[in-house]
Amino acid sequence: MKNKVALFLMIAAIGFAFVSISQADPNRPQRPHFDPNAVRGMVQVTLNDSGTVTAIKIENRRNSWNIVLDAKGLELAKLANKRVFVEGTVAEQNGEKWVTVTSYKEMQRRQGGRERHRGDDPNGPPPGGPDGPPPDGPEGGEQ
Repeated sequence: MKNKVALFLMIAAIGFAFVSISQADPNRPQRPHFDPNAVRGMVQVTLNDSGTVTAIKIENRRNSWNIVLDAKGLELAKLANKRVFVEGTVAEQNGEKWVTVTSYKEMQRRQGGRERHRGDDPNGPPPGGPDGPPPDGPEGGEQ
């Protein structure tokens, strides 16, 4: 009887440990829910010969959306060639997607990559290395 109770407690402890380890980290940032009326991408503006905006598109790797040229849409033209997050009403007309903009904001690119290891970074590559800054002095060393 003692062996069965000990075995049961051991299985319960292992099960509890497995469940607690397999749960998602509550501090991990959650991925935003899909919103069909939110668009992310690069603003592409088309101008005529006199400099008037004739078309605005938001393009990303997967899709392209035309922007309705109302007051908010024309404001968006100021962010030409910038990455933006646009909220509005998305409708399809003649096989093309159209967005009536209600709000927008410029998206900042995450800092990182190789640039963060250059310059005065004490953890970066050494001067003169393949990814490091150029060495000091004409011969590559300090004089």
